[in-house]
Amino acid sequence: MDKGYFKVNINDAENSPLTVYMDGGIAILDSINELPHDKNSSFRLTDMIAIVACVEGKMSINIDSDRITIRKGEFMLCPPNVMLNDCMMSSDYKGKIFCISSETQRSIMHIENDMWKKVFSIKNSPVVHVSGESVRLFMAYDELISARSGMRRMYGKEVMLSLIRAMLYDILAEVSDGEASSGGQPMQQQGMLFKRFLELLASCEVKPRNVTWYSEQLYVSAKYLSTVCKQVSGKTAYRWIDEFVMTDIRNQLKYSGRTIKETAFYLGFPNLSFFGRYVKRHTGQCPSDYQKTLLEEAAKVRGNPGKA
Repeated sequence: MDKGYFKVNINDAENSPLTVYMDGGIAILDSINELPHDKNSSFRLTDMIAIVACVEGKMSINIDSDRITIRKGEFMLCPPNVMLNDCMMSSDYKGKIFCISSETQRSIMHIENDMWKKVFSIKNSPVVHVSGESVRLFMAYDELISARSGMRRMYGKEVMLSLIRAMLYDILAEVSDGEASSGGQPMQQQGMLFKRFLELLASCEVKPRNVTWYSEQLYVSAKYLSTVCKQVSGKTAYRWIDEFVMTDIRNQLKYSGRTIKETAFYLGFPNLSFFGRYVKRHTGQCPSDYQKTLLEEAAKVRGNPGKA
């Protein structure tokens, strides 16, 4: 608990005894109230997005002081760092909440980061209405994901990631259709700058690790860019850069086949020593130990195909 509220992250969601499915950055529960928190206090989602689906009945909750209600055939998108409290559900409520870590979201949505852009663009209107054919589609997703989560088969996690990725893209399609039909609401200037910053960050194969480079590309001061990032997302520009760089490091060490030295220079680090300190600061391990951990995790998944 911190400053009068609870922080809930993906590890908390995965460790809930009521979690229907969990595996490395993904947790699925039947209700937002099943997230570990004090029911009488506010709680803040940290480093994860949450997608709440209403299958039957209705649910209402305060999001950053705004009362939001979702009904059958609607989704509620919760970006990181929103404050939630006073959740109430009708007696016939049925639903699902999909919790996805920021890191996993970026990996399954690849470089496009559409979910981040869309979620932040509709932060003031987080409800996505689904009707007709789409309702049946998402009910089919729910049934398939629920059925697959209980099966012990090879490539379990890969299949679940693919199913959730497909569902996310269909949700984005609903958001895009809604924007097209309504003409869309212009984003506030700060939200647009943050969106452009994420797009620029994602587009760089080798990411500069200083805010000034990005601020110069966006024609604003580094101080202003950092302030906007903090206000819009709850995280500084440096934090966003570090998260994206660490994702690149992790993928390179785990999948590329490059040596640690080759990885360091490929990602633009001036020398191996600097790279080592950077990795140690963010993981608590030296690069060789961190790579060993990543490879052992991958081998464990391959050797235990029943872990879904």
